[in-house]
Amino acid sequence: MSTAHQPSSPFDQREFRNALGTFTTGVTIVTACSSDGKLVGVTANSFNSVSLDPPLVLWSLSKSSNSLAAFEAAEYWAVHILSHDQDQLATHFSKRAHDKFAGLDLETGLGGAPLLDGCTTRMQCKTAYRYDGGDHIIMVGEVMHFEHSDIAPLVYQRGNYAIATRKELADEAEALIKATSASGSFDENSMSYLLGSAYFHLYGKLREFGALKGLNDAEFFVLNTLAARNGRSLAELNRLFVHAGHTPLLNVLDDMTARGLLQVVVDQGERNERGQFYLTAIGHDLAQEIADAGKQTELALLSNLGAVDTIALRTLLRRFITLTDEGKLPGE
Repeated sequence: MSTAHQPSSPFDQREFRNALGTFTTGVTIVTACSSDGKLVGVTANSFNSVSLDPPLVLWSLSKSSNSLAAFEAAEYWAVHILSHDQDQLATHFSKRAHDKFAGLDLETGLGGAPLLDGCTTRMQCKTAYRYDGGDHIIMVGEVMHFEHSDIAPLVYQRGNYAIATRKELADEAEALIKATSASGSFDENSMSYLLGSAYFHLYGKLREFGALKGLNDAEFFVLNTLAARNGRSLAELNRLFVHAGHTPLLNVLDDMTARGLLQVVVDQGERNERGQFYLTAIGHDLAQEIADAGKQTELALLSNLGAVDTIALRTLLRRFITLTDEGKLPGE
């Protein structure tokens, strides 16, 4: 290991925190209602199971927390295991000195504990034991009621929120990367080949639908680009054309304008090439037809992946695009 702590050396709390950060945990929000009716809630990744019979769970709360007195007095509290898209909610509840529940849709649980929506799992617990745990208090609760879903959970690792994926997929991906690195030639395990194949499998099906609607490849690309964000200049469309492998031709836009799919808005006193291209009502309707077809195609292709891997795929693709296009997606 690169960093070691010897028993005789001064204890480095920062390094110890970093060491603990190598352990991947789930992310929870624990809520309760104080005796005066005030709602309290904190983000915690110290949650863990204790026993199945009886059903016991635990978590710990810092002695410096503003909510400590409320949780120490509470007979009931609720644990929310957060879903993959609730990282902002986790950050929201990790902050002090503000109304954490303002504007949230809440249900009321046992003991008045507020229940949050959209979580992977919710557990309503009755306090069973409390223990001193150094600079924390360890709360053990008996689970009185719980509900869960198949929504992918949020995880926390090395100080960042993350999404978990299946181990066999990670092993397969690592093997493909090693195989590609060892080969000096282009092969079917390369990123270029994999991304290109994925593009043609998904986008190619949509292009077929566009062809049935009388659109060639360039027109189909323009329609979808403006549907993602309406109002783009010729220069911007040309840049995106190059990214997509199309030849930047003004006559494509002229033809689509003549057919009533596009309109050009030019600021007073500006030259025509500085105008912005927008979809007309007809163009919007056609783009919506293609979008609806695309959703059905995407659902069919991704149905075998499962929710967790689909989320991971989308997340990694967005990150890859961001890294290769100066922080902007083509539709942004």
